[in-house]
Amino acid sequence: MKVERERLPLSLANRIARISSHGMVLVIMTFLGLYLGIYLDGVTGMVPNFTLVGFILGVALGFRGFIKETLIERKGQT
Repeated sequence: MKVERERLPLSLANRIARISSHGMVLVIMTFLGLYLGIYLDGVTGMVPNFTLVGFILGVALGFRGFIKETLIERKGQT
């Protein structure tokens, strides 16, 4: 007995893949900012300052890119 599964429409699968890639960009930007801040703290000896700035900057840039791509995605749907 063979069970048939329902397949997602190709356009929906593409949208899910794009949304998940936007989430990955958000995570990657956050960690890049954090690690850059940790590196600068090690070089300058100002321990929490650059880590916090790098983390906040990474989150802000990640959200900026996420929102920008989401707006482009929405424009393409209409």
